[in-house]
Amino acid sequence: MECTEIKKFLNTNGIKNTKQRNLIYDILSSTKNLITAEDIYLKLINIDTSVSLSTVYRILDIFVDKGIVLKSNMIGTDKNVFEINHLEHEHHLICLKCKKVVHIENCPLTEFEHNVEKDTNFSITGHNLELYGYCPECKEK
Repeated sequence: MECTEIKKFLNTNGIKNTKQRNLIYDILSSTKNLITAEDIYLKLINIDTSVSLSTVYRILDIFVDKGIVLKSNMIGTDKNVFEINHLEHEHHLICLKCKKVVHIENCPLTEFEHNVEKDTNFSITGHNLELYGYCPECKEK
């Protein structure tokens, strides 16, 4: 997104427009895979050395709260990973070794979700599925 588009997008979502927020959004939107806050910070300090890691975390929390960014936990680590919320229903396969992410095209949980609602009278509003393992390249090694 162009800088003016990012500013407009943030303002539309009720987020004060700052240089750091614009840069973090730009980094997230240009990243094809899931990314940690630390990786965002490392990219960001090459552009703006005045930003701190805690600022990155605060901005990511705001983006997650507003639904702009999705946050997931990387199994086997204590790290969270982030990606832009494209408002598409997605699930992931995540390689435990190289951290490669593959998007699963079809949701295998739709029927299961309906059955759980029926059985429990629970009103389900969403779900998230992440499968962890080893990609073909890492499996061969």
